[in-house]
Amino acid sequence: TVPLLMVEFYLILRAITNVSQGIFWRLMIGTVVMLVGGYAGEIGYISATLGFIIGMLGWAYILYEIFAGEASKVAADEAPASVQSAFLNNAL
Repeated sequence: TVPLLMVEFYLILRAITNVSQGIFWRLMIGTVVMLVGGYAGEIGYISATLGFIIGMLGWAYILYEIFAGEASKVAADEAPASVQSAFLNNAL
C-alpha cells in the first residue's frame, strides 16, 4: 500500500500546483528501500534487526521528503490555505 500512497500523494500535490518529477522519484526510492529492507529481514536474507533498520531508514526518508523536503516547500509556498494548514499542523 505504501507505493500506492506515494503515487497518490504525488498526484494530489501535482493537482494543486506544478511539481517536479524528482519528488515522485525520491518518494519511490524511499518506498523501495523501506519495502526491500523489511522483506529481506522478514525472509531471513539478512537479520531481522538489520532489515528493520533499513526499512525504518526508508520510512524516515519518506517522512523527511513530505514534511521537510521539496514537497513541503511546494506545499508551503504554492498550495491553497487548507493544504498549507495540514502541513503546518503536522510538521515534525
